[in-house]
Amino acid sequence: MPRLFLRVLSEAQPLPEGEGFDIGVEWLIKESDGSVRGSGVTDYRGLADVADPNVDWLGDPDNTVVILPSQFVLMANCEVPGRSAAQIRRALPFAAEEFVASDIESMHIAHGTIRPGNPVLCNIVAHELMTNWLACFNSLQVTPGHFVVDAEVLPRGAGQVSALFEGDTVLIASSDQAATVDRGNLLFALNTLAAEQIVAVNGEIADLERGQLEGNPDVDTIATSEHGVIDYLADQFDSASCINLLQSEYRPVRRVNPNATRWRSIAALAAVWIVIGFLGLIIQGWWASSEADRLQEESFALYKELFPQESQPVGVDQLRRRMGAKIGQKTTAGGASAFVGLAAHFANAADANSRVQSMNYQGQREELTVEVMLASFQASEELEKKLSSAGIDAESTSLERDGDQVRSRMRLRYRQ
Repeated sequence: MPRLFLRVLSEAQPLPEGEGFDIGVEWLIKESDGSVRGSGVTDYRGLADVADPNVDWLGDPDNTVVILPSQFVLMANCEVPGRSAAQIRRALPFAAEEFVASDIESMHIAHGTIRPGNPVLCNIVAHELMTNWLACFNSLQVTPGHFVVDAEVLPRGAGQVSALFEGDTVLIASSDQAATVDRGNLLFALNTLAAEQIVAVNGEIADLERGQLEGNPDVDTIATSEHGVIDYLADQFDSASCINLLQSEYRPVRRVNPNATRWRSIAALAAVWIVIGFLGLIIQGWWASSEADRLQEESFALYKELFPQESQPVGVDQLRRRMGAKIGQKTTAGGASAFVGLAAHFANAADANSRVQSMNYQGQREELTVEVMLASFQASEELEKKLSSAGIDAESTSLERDGDQVRSRMRLRYRQ
């Protein structure tokens, strides 16, 4: 996807009566394959023709990069105490205040990665400059996603210094500082940096000057293309190695995608139907539970009406067994279900510390014998009480100490 690079050449001064801004801009459109679609130097009116808001790819802020001159931005390394990134971020303005002569509140501070115990690299620029530049671009419906300093785009690794020649001045950039000097002061400035490698861009360091460089650094000379310095800066741009000044209140606002809006509407409608379906399941479950309770009450009432002289059954399982016996149900037919029911009730009543050793089921008597290891004698009594409350007669036929546990042999059957 293409990318628009805008190299600011001046401040953005608002013109009277809303006629735009007085600004100089160098522009270049770089294709994804590295080729250049177009480039040039223009003013506010010309920029309106270059940055057509109807072009789809310009709708993404990441596709517009603004390169600011170092003369407007102060690079500083701040030593900030703090145990966390949040603490350092709050204390950063106080540490940066010593680098500026004006009121720190009138300055915008953009910072790089914050790591406790390490210096914080900051770019400091006046709020007024940032506000006017952004107002200028926004009036043309251009939403930049990157505001970077030209010195940070140049090569500036460890021991490396870049020198960008433009007319009678040279921009010198190292890993943590940058300055623009007259051509005549270049040699003095380079010797103060003790560089191991110097990259000369768009110009040359004379042989006589090379002989006077301290430390005998390597000097590489890079010529720019026909599209000028901005083409070289566009090739060197890497968002990960530059501090984006669009932080805090200047963070770019992305345009609303109409397709995204439609999808959000569809997602909202789907969410409503999901909620309605969920509520329907809740209502259905409540109705089923109510019907089950009603039918259970009617079943107990019917049993009491049919057999008023007998005791009331304890639990649904006992009711089912008694009714089955009254109507002559075969024991073989209910034998399997009796075993499953007894085993299930025992599993529900036993605690997590219980360990079943064996189970033996007598189908004719519908009786389940369980040998289980329990934590204590009291645990055996509690287990019998829980089973009894579920309508099951539980009898411990043997109960003996086995190490630090109690071995219990219990006989279970449904209460008749």
